[in-house]
Amino acid sequence: MSSASYLTDVAYPHHFQTQATSNWLAFVATALGRAVPDISRAYRSCELGCGQGYGAVINAAANPNGHFVAVDINPRHIAHGRALAAAAGVANIEFIEANFRDFAESCAHDTFDFVISHGVYSWVSPAVQGEMRQAVAQLLKPGGLAYLGYMSQPGLFFLGPLQQLLRRHVQGATGSLEQRVSAALNLLQGMASARVGFFAEHPQASIYLQSLASRHVHYVAHELFNEHWSSINSGELIEQMSELACDFIGSATALENIDEVSVPGNVLALLNQLPGVAERELFKDLARNQSDRCDLFQKRGVAALTTGQHRQALWQQCVTRLPGAPLAGPIEFDTRIGPVQGPAGLFGPLLKALADYPQTFASLAGLPALGGQTGAISPALQMLAWAGHVHPLLPGELDVERCQALNRVISERALKGETYQWLAAPTLGSAVAASPLQMLLARVLLDYPQLRGKLLKQTVLASARQLDIHATEVGLDAELEAFERQVLPVWQQLGVV
Repeated sequence: MSSASYLTDVAYPHHFQTQATSNWLAFVATALGRAVPDISRAYRSCELGCGQGYGAVINAAANPNGHFVAVDINPRHIAHGRALAAAAGVANIEFIEANFRDFAESCAHDTFDFVISHGVYSWVSPAVQGEMRQAVAQLLKPGGLAYLGYMSQPGLFFLGPLQQLLRRHVQGATGSLEQRVSAALNLLQGMASARVGFFAEHPQASIYLQSLASRHVHYVAHELFNEHWSSINSGELIEQMSELACDFIGSATALENIDEVSVPGNVLALLNQLPGVAERELFKDLARNQSDRCDLFQKRGVAALTTGQHRQALWQQCVTRLPGAPLAGPIEFDTRIGPVQGPAGLFGPLLKALADYPQTFASLAGLPALGGQTGAISPALQMLAWAGHVHPLLPGELDVERCQALNRVISERALKGETYQWLAAPTLGSAVAASPLQMLLARVLLDYPQLRGKLLKQTVLASARQLDIHATEVGLDAELEAFERQVLPVWQQLGVV
């Protein structure tokens, strides 16, 4: 990948992808019956196209058993990542400024348990896509897991012509990037409002344009204004990776591995007639009108788990609830194919048990209320994890102190204008989302963990004034009460503060 064909004059917005963490990938791959890298021991993870490195630093802090290598072609991205890691004392990460081909060649004798890349594959030329595939295959150990996130067909097939017009208009316009992006979007919005031919035939194009209005301008620029852009044919990618001894095993989007709740029921019989993996995935893409995919590949060299091994691996998994998770069933899941009902008889006992403390699969299977439903527990946990209600606990070593040191840096910088929106959660090996008010609360509580009620409110307001942040008492009591009741106990359990 060369900087000449990829946008480098603006930084990619700070981003964290829960589905690209090693703990999440191991959790999902285990549910799929695969032998996975042991993250309770030392392992290595590489990110191709790390952006500004915000997510990579969180991953490193929250996963002390891992050694992380973050690669990007943009020197501004690499500088930010290095500075953030240094400020928080996160030592198990290195940032490398390089294109993917040169980096892979420099790692001729180094391999990784995990290789992840989110988004970049859709934004580079076919030649660079080939280099990425080769790099993934070369860098992975046998049995290692690769995560590739990309824009897919058919859901974003319509975007190609829009992207071409947007990019050319931005290149030819004058003014700041914000002004040029705004002008380009206004041009297309005018066409959409007039319901001219393309927009009349593709109503989803108007919906997509409306969604861009709430996006950071730098996100829109990276998403749509690179020289090369494509929505990817998943079947073709699966076959190309297979030729490199990397087999498609499922999706990091856990729900999509459960056909019964992610594919319309009236075509399941047709799906089940298809024997080939690539063909089945293309069918699912059409059935869901898939617009993005988070594919999970495994390098050949490790056999799939036997039935007994799979049961034992599931038995050892442990999950915990996240802030805002429901406390009882039934539960409704909002999926691409519409609302899916989670029955009270299954999800009720699971949610009730998880409301008290983390649970292993074995302990959940022993619940009297779930008698006879053991086979449904793993899919149910995958659905709850996909919905953001539960998360697997990190096996092995934790570094709460390092994560909280990073959270101090993150919250301080967020309060000074950085668009950070996640805090490290050491017991998850991941992160939790945080609103601007929650960033302020985190910064206060990291120094004064016992503050509650009126004293917490007074300290928050005083800190806001000191940092020149606009904060009023209007509605603050209710927000703080909800935070103390619903969020803070979970944050403390997770080691966030």
